Amino acid sequence: MEEDYNTDSVNSGANNKVRGFSDFVSILRDRWLISVALSLPMALGYVFYKYQDTEFYQSSSSFRLVPPPAVLNLQKVDRETHVRSLISKHLEGLNSQELRDRVYQKVEEDPKSKAVLLAPFMRDGIPASVPSTISYSIGGPSTKDVSRPRFTISSIARSAEGAKLVADIVQSEYEKMHKSKKSLQVESVRNLLESLLTQSLKKESDLSEEMSFYKKDNGLPFLDDAKRNSADRKSQYSSQVTSSKLQQIKIDSLLRQVLAIQARIGSRENSSKSEDIDNDIALIKDFFEIDAIENFGSIPNLRTTLFELERTRKRYQDRSNAYLENHPKMLENARQVLDVKKTLIKEVTAAIEDLKDKRMQLIAEEREFQVAMNKVQEESMELSGMEEWLKNKDRELAVVRKSTDQIQSRLNEVKIEQALPSEQEEPLRKESYAYLPGAPFTPDKAKIRSMGFAIFFVSFFAIPFCLEFVDNRVKSPFDVEVFIGKDLLGGIPKISDVDENQRPLIVGNDLDDGLTESFRSMYSKIQMNSLVDHPKCILITSAIPSEGKSLISANLAYCCANHGRKTVLVDFDLRRPGLHKICDLDNKKGLVSLVNCASSQPEKLKNELLSTVVEIHPNLFILPSGGKTRAATEMLEQIGFDLVSQDLRSEFDVIIIDSPPIGLFPDSLAIARKVDEVLFVTRFGKVSRKIAKSLVNDLEATGVNVLGVVLNDLPHKKTPGYYYSGYYGYGYFRYKYYNKYYGKEKFVDSLHEDSKVNS
Repeated sequence: MEEDYNTDSVNSGANNKVRGFSDFVSILRDRWLISVALSLPMALGYVFYKYQDTEFYQSSSSFRLVPPPAVLNLQKVDRETHVRSLISKHLEGLNSQELRDRVYQKVEEDPKSKAVLLAPFMRDGIPASVPSTISYSIGGPSTKDVSRPRFTISSIARSAEGAKLVADIVQSEYEKMHKSKKSLQVESVRNLLESLLTQSLKKESDLSEEMSFYKKDNGLPFLDDAKRNSADRKSQYSSQVTSSKLQQIKIDSLLRQVLAIQARIGSRENSSKSEDIDNDIALIKDFFEIDAIENFGSIPNLRTTLFELERTRKRYQDRSNAYLENHPKMLENARQVLDVKKTLIKEVTAAIEDLKDKRMQLIAEEREFQVAMNKVQEESMELSGMEEWLKNKDRELAVVRKSTDQIQSRLNEVKIEQALPSEQEEPLRKESYAYLPGAPFTPDKAKIRSMGFAIFFVSFFAIPFCLEFVDNRVKSPFDVEVFIGKDLLGGIPKISDVDENQRPLIVGNDLDDGLTESFRSMYSKIQMNSLVDHPKCILITSAIPSEGKSLISANLAYCCANHGRKTVLVDFDLRRPGLHKICDLDNKKGLVSLVNCASSQPEKLKNELLSTVVEIHPNLFILPSGGKTRAATEMLEQIGFDLVSQDLRSEFDVIIIDSPPIGLFPDSLAIARKVDEVLFVTRFGKVSRKIAKSLVNDLEATGVNVLGVVLNDLPHKKTPGYYYSGYYGYGYFRYKYYNKYYGKEKFVDSLHEDSKVNS
């Protein structure tokens, strides 16, 4: 697709290059005549067409809404709210269907008015009815704008008299309609407001009575005191529950210690043997580490007594004449010790049972406190529910009271409106009457002329760019660098002052300074872009005939020669040679004869070459084609051509080859493989960008370095432009320009010969 191609071209070329202001100026300069020729009829046609529109006239009248008097503020009536309501009411009335029906009826009943409105239609022979002739619109203030409210009636008719007539009738009919409805509406509104006020007051009273009964039935005169009492009780029970839990935790800890001691005492708890008792006492001493057991009952006294008995026994044993175990005092001491120990064991057991009893008592107390706290919680929730019910009723009562106040305020406003003096009871006053228009409302000829000028202005600038957009020929450096993707090596201006036969000699004979400088600039650019040093061979070709490749070849050769390079200009256009005509040379000897000589007698090639090339300028030689042939590609495959090429490279610094158009013949592609660099020539506005890009790609596919493009025949002061459109198919393209090259008959013969060669 062409669009895909152009996108790729832009992306593969000089991507950052954009058009400047001078580019667009150039586009306008090139096509301003076409633009004027198209834009002017469009603008004039629009003006002429709109001038033929039917004439309509417009007239208007207005009402002024008089703000309410200051006395309203004494009655506490919201002035702005009142004005907004009046604005809404009048806008509704002015736009009502009732008013339109009254206007239609008024015109129908008045023959003079009817005749005025229907006269333009009868003159033009157009059937019309009264409703179809009446057209008006209402312009009113915003409900937010209460400073200077005004209502405008704008009527449109086919005649000036009709426009004024309709505006007057609408104004007068609305005034009548409004006055007839005002008293009835006010009375109706007052009755409605009084009814609503009664209902609202009753609802307010019912709510207050309901709340009073509710408080009385639930004992809520002192709701806050009840809530505080409930909270205090809840806090007290919560503290008691917490205290009981803490005591339980303490007793549980003591009981865990008791269980550990009991596990060590084992089954000897009830033994009556002396040694077992002693062991039990040794074990039971662990209980004395527990404060609740150590200080329980008589345990402190028993421990003291036991201590004194053990001291006495030890004193008996430590005497010089110590008592034996069977001594009566020792036996009595042992008996007493045994009794004390038994009693002590019983007391410890009782202490443990007391701890268990206290734990059970605390659990029972905790349950009682929890039940009491839950009851208090239920009471608190019930009180909260009652309080929420009362709050909801309070909110409902506040809404009802607010509604009552609003109804009362509106009712006061209506009463005051009824009580106002007659000069103040009508807030809507006529401000201006309809006028007789002096000129048609439409068509607006000034606006039409402005629009026509705008159409001309827009199209004048749009047409050139649209034409530029659909033109895809190579016409500017921008096209070369962006769409073809190669450097622009030079732009050769249009040559008009130099004889056609002398144009290849512009540089050699210095026929035109400006043109000479153009070729010198091209030579410098080629030198900068070249990838090889001397000697080098440059092929010059184009897409189609008559693009100036021979002109470029000859003058470039002169530039090389003038720069001290020994240069030979080779005519490889073997189908239509023409370089020999530059110096009126005989074309019997040339490239073809040299190739034949090299193929048959290579030893004579050197002498033959020197005798064939002709020096036409210092350091510049020309090698004619030496005849015509359509088998140029076959000649390139001969060994003789390679030998000629080698001798030329050894003899000359620069070899410039003028070849046939690459778009028509394969000769240039074939020889491109044997040269160092290629120069592509295209003529301004001659070849499409797509074809030029395709041919350059074909050249690069051969592996040769394409130096760039030379844009020939540029109009004077030409700046870059942007072009885009479709293109001819390659077959048609080749056929079209081959006919120009050889003629139709020769083209058919050529195709026939080519088919033979290929077969």
